[in-house]
Amino acid sequence: MLGDASLSRRLLIAAGFFIAVAMVIATVLIGFVLHRFVQGQIDQRLDTQIVFLSSMLRADGNGRISLVGNADGPPFERPHRGWYWQVTGPANTLRSASLEGDDIARVAPAEPAPPSRPREDREPRDKRPRPADGPGPGDEPLHFRIKQVAVSGAPLTIVASAPRAAVWGPLREAMTTLGFSLAVLGLALVTAMMFQIRLGLRPLERLRRAVADVRRGAIERVPARQPQEIQPLVVELNGLLDENAANLERARRHVANLAHGLKTPLATLAIAVSGARDPATLQPLIGLMERRIRHHLGRARSAALSGPVRTQTLIAPRLADLGAVLGKINAAKPVLFALDVPHDCAVACEQQDFDEMAGNLMENGFKWAHGKVAVHAVREGRMVVLSFEDDGNGLPTAQREQVLRPGERLDESAPGFGFGLSITSELAELYGGDLRLVESPLGGLRAILQLPAA
Repeated sequence: MLGDASLSRRLLIAAGFFIAVAMVIATVLIGFVLHRFVQGQIDQRLDTQIVFLSSMLRADGNGRISLVGNADGPPFERPHRGWYWQVTGPANTLRSASLEGDDIARVAPAEPAPPSRPREDREPRDKRPRPADGPGPGDEPLHFRIKQVAVSGAPLTIVASAPRAAVWGPLREAMTTLGFSLAVLGLALVTAMMFQIRLGLRPLERLRRAVADVRRGAIERVPARQPQEIQPLVVELNGLLDENAANLERARRHVANLAHGLKTPLATLAIAVSGARDPATLQPLIGLMERRIRHHLGRARSAALSGPVRTQTLIAPRLADLGAVLGKINAAKPVLFALDVPHDCAVACEQQDFDEMAGNLMENGFKWAHGKVAVHAVREGRMVVLSFEDDGNGLPTAQREQVLRPGERLDESAPGFGFGLSITSELAELYGGDLRLVESPLGGLRAILQLPAA
């Protein structure tokens, strides 16, 4: 259906239809004009022959007519070619040599004879030959010109004919050439229309690419410099992007405030309850509170991250900065930090969220490493896979899932509340990635973090 087609196809179909209609109308009009022109040339030739015959006619007292001179000039001298003339008087009939005795006056209805006039006024100026069509002596279609005149008081009928082929032949040739020319013109117009449509719709393609760049985080707003016809659309798009960005920032700020406001007090409450005299009655309630809080925080963060504005974060400089900071914090224990990340590698993730995830994993690495922490990243399809490795003692397989649960700590003597890995895992899942813990070739723990590529 036309309504379901693309915009360019709809324009092409509409342009092709109107061009075809215009070509048909032009063909009919030009054909009509050419027919009148060719017919007028034939009629003029026949009328000239009638005038020539009128000037050569003579009539005696008995009404017998004769010609003064020879009236069988070209093309009336060729027999049975359709070019004939005939003069019918009261007493006799004169014919062209091409008729060879046949009669063509039967196709011309009789008209009232004009009144007798003097010779010099026998041909009124307002009296022109009338047309007629009919079969000739050999049943060939003919076109006639008929005129009633009076010579010396004798009423005469002069008929001159031409073959219809003399009209249709040149007309057919002209219309064939015209049809071919109009077809070439129509094809040229359609081709020009195709180029015009592609040129005219090019700003829409640029707008589509700009919106795609905004969606993947390459740019923040659609470029304002656009053609006048789509400028209002661009203004509305940028207004919508600004409004959504403000809403996203507001939602993220509320979520962050709530998360930071609840995380530490809840962890402190859990530690205090664990040392109470009767923790059995309060511990399930605290666990329920924590699950509900994390559930609603996750929903709020997921709603904020699933908005139309997605940012991108280059991870190489962020990891380098985190490594430098953690190296200074753990300066008492010399740790070699190895970073192998492409400089153009980016993830579709907010910078503070990436810093929190990478910071938690690198902090654990620096905390438990004996002398080396290695981080490298590689892009696999639509995901970026980051590996955080250390050469520490590692973790048994049974304990790797335990440390991903909130508040779980294997070493109570180490500082912290046990929420770092669980927060990292939840953030990764909210962005469509995941976190896995495996054994590192360095001998310690290897944390594999997958995040969507920008």
